[in-house]
Amino acid sequence: MLSMRLVARSVIRKCPPLAFRAKLPVRNVATNAFAATKLKKDTWQKWMYSLGAFGALSFGIYYYYWPRHTFPNGVAKILRKALWEESDKKEHDYQSALKYYLEALDECDKLSMDPVSDEYTGIELKVAEMYERLNMDDNAHDLYLEMLYRYFDALHAPGRVPDNLRPHLIQKDLRILIKSLELNKDIQIGKRNLLAHLLLAQEEVLSRSPELKKYFEKRKERAEKLFQGKSAVQSLNFENFVTEDNIKLNEDSYMIVDMAKNSSAWEPFKEEFFTARDLYTAYCLSTKDINSALSCKLTTVEWMVMADMPPGQILLSQANLGSLLYLQAENFESKIHQLTLKREEPNGNLEDNTLIRALRQLHKNRDSCFEMASQCYESIIKFSKKNKKLRFNAKDLMDPSASQAIALSIYGMGVINLHKRNLAKAERLLHDSIAMAEETGFQELLTEAHQELRKVALAKESDSITSTTNVVE
Repeated sequence: MLSMRLVARSVIRKCPPLAFRAKLPVRNVATNAFAATKLKKDTWQKWMYSLGAFGALSFGIYYYYWPRHTFPNGVAKILRKALWEESDKKEHDYQSALKYYLEALDECDKLSMDPVSDEYTGIELKVAEMYERLNMDDNAHDLYLEMLYRYFDALHAPGRVPDNLRPHLIQKDLRILIKSLELNKDIQIGKRNLLAHLLLAQEEVLSRSPELKKYFEKRKERAEKLFQGKSAVQSLNFENFVTEDNIKLNEDSYMIVDMAKNSSAWEPFKEEFFTARDLYTAYCLSTKDINSALSCKLTTVEWMVMADMPPGQILLSQANLGSLLYLQAENFESKIHQLTLKREEPNGNLEDNTLIRALRQLHKNRDSCFEMASQCYESIIKFSKKNKKLRFNAKDLMDPSASQAIALSIYGMGVINLHKRNLAKAERLLHDSIAMAEETGFQELLTEAHQELRKVALAKESDSITSTTNVVE
């Protein structure tokens, strides 16, 4: 069985803190004759490096707090005190720094500063950072939620935010949403917040691109019916997602971003948008809501292609979609088993037409999900075989998404063949996935693949015993 841990994978990249380092010259006086000259030269070098370090530090502070944050003098004065308290010179006194940051917020309130401005929310983020450093996670989480509600209300109020600033505010909203989920303890609240803020961002994308709106209106009916048991599952052509038309390759067969696509509707919040969608898929899985997880992931893969996301991430999203399709097939299979038992009960009616129709529909949907999962995986494997450097030069890729997608697809096909009792093929595929997972350090997949191999061994042993029994009889 495919583990849910392998279904939705989201990576939140954190930028390292800005650091300015001054490299001091190493003194190396060879002879006494040149000692005086060398000493004078070193003195000048030290002055130069000291001035350079001071200038770099000053520029760093200036860059981070002044060009993008024009604070009133009173607020700026308090912020300088806060920065001083949290510096290494004051041994990182976060408690005192917190006091000054809160004082700065009070001053902003007195000046009636816009609570969704970069200046105001920038100070709030420093307050939240101090809370986290002081292990006051609940306070930090509450502040993040307060900011989210404020952004949500501002973006929904007509005329509250100028049109040219809305994309920037949505980006900030999604970033704080993602940050808040790191401290979230209530799954339902996290899922609800994700859905509300994702819909807000989605509406913004569609409002900025009439073509996209028209495209997705045509698929609205499919999304509503898909995998709900209300209608037959419609097959999709996943090869359309992973082709040279969508994923470009250079002369050395390395994947590159196709900048020819017009993805401006997602800018500048594209990365945050898709990270949040992956988180929503993970939250749906944690609440056993496979239908919502599958619907979200299916749309995500389509949107990623249109938004010109990095090719490796598209491949990994499609591989995860295949895993979700497999989980949904198992879900249908479980329902089939339950209805079959109901029919076979002593007081059950084997000729109940309602049950028979329901079983037929479930069988059809289950088979469609298995077929679509196979198609999903096979299109990635086919793409990797056609462009072998994607696999054999995987270590050279900065982003492991492509190699993980290929390994996960091979593993997924192994699991599907095990389910179909094609044991020899399942064993070969699982060994292939293990080899690639070891090559790329995909530890999570290694554990799952070894478990599936043990199931193959048990299945072979069971078949052998059954065969021997039949011969004896």
